[in-house]
Amino acid sequence: MKKLILACCAIMVIGGCLMLGGWAAGGQLYGSYYNGALHPVSESIRDIAYGLQNEWQYHAWVDEHGWHSGWFDDSLDDWIDDTVNHAVDDALDSIDTGWVDDWLDTRHHAINSFDLPKASLDTIRDLELTLKSGTGSYFVIDSGTDYGLEGDFSVTSSEFSNGKWELEVACNGDAVTLTLPDSASSYENIEITSRLDAAVDIAVPLRASKIELYTESGSIDAELLSARELELTVCDGLLYAYLDGNPQSYHIEGKTNYGPATLNGEELVGPSSGISRYDNRKSVNNPLNELEIHVTGGGTAELHTTE
Repeated sequence: MKKLILACCAIMVIGGCLMLGGWAAGGQLYGSYYNGALHPVSESIRDIAYGLQNEWQYHAWVDEHGWHSGWFDDSLDDWIDDTVNHAVDDALDSIDTGWVDDWLDTRHHAINSFDLPKASLDTIRDLELTLKSGTGSYFVIDSGTDYGLEGDFSVTSSEFSNGKWELEVACNGDAVTLTLPDSASSYENIEITSRLDAAVDIAVPLRASKIELYTESGSIDAELLSARELELTVCDGLLYAYLDGNPQSYHIEGKTNYGPATLNGEELVGPSSGISRYDNRKSVNNPLNELEIHVTGGGTAELHTTE
């Protein structure tokens, strides 16, 4: 047995010497058979090294069955990436995006909108409103349960300070409706300005300690003005209003440089009467109300009392 082992070892040594001699003489050592052909040992080693470096990757992951790891070729890596990407895409597609769109619309409206005062939370005693628009557009001031603004409009400014609301708004379409709450039956001061051909229809009675109306190339049609002090100014526009009370309760001062101002059909100042200044202080005893009328340019102020 020992002789057989020695003979085998001798043969292996002789074979190894012949192999090294042949390789040293420029021969090839074929030690692998794959892909239908014999491959030299050097080529096999090079292919294995290339595969480990470029085609095979080490992966490790955990699932419900435990920890897994091993060497896998790039095709498996690509398959894993594709599977994950498809799963994510399917999950996103399955989500109802309606609530996302609604939320975005709400935020967009909130960002581009403005705050309206709430009658139950804010005590607004003074109003300063500037209403402006192009030709053919008009504003309506009406009453309701709370403050509101509807229509196609752009808010230039809206500020609250010490019980005063200052609002400047432009009409972009046909009409804009401004709602004042019924609960606010009276204010300390109300100032309304109509500009840039804005036609303002005040469809609700206005009551305050002092009311100031200005028309600058615009028009104001007021249903009823009730105030201790009234100041009405018209510049190249039209003002039509009913005044609470009778003429004998008003101390009236009127001024004009051209356009007329009439009260109950009688021209107080204007081109027909030839009078540019009017004052009834001497003829009215103990007036309850103060009324100032200023008309410039081609303006017209037409006023009527309710008694």
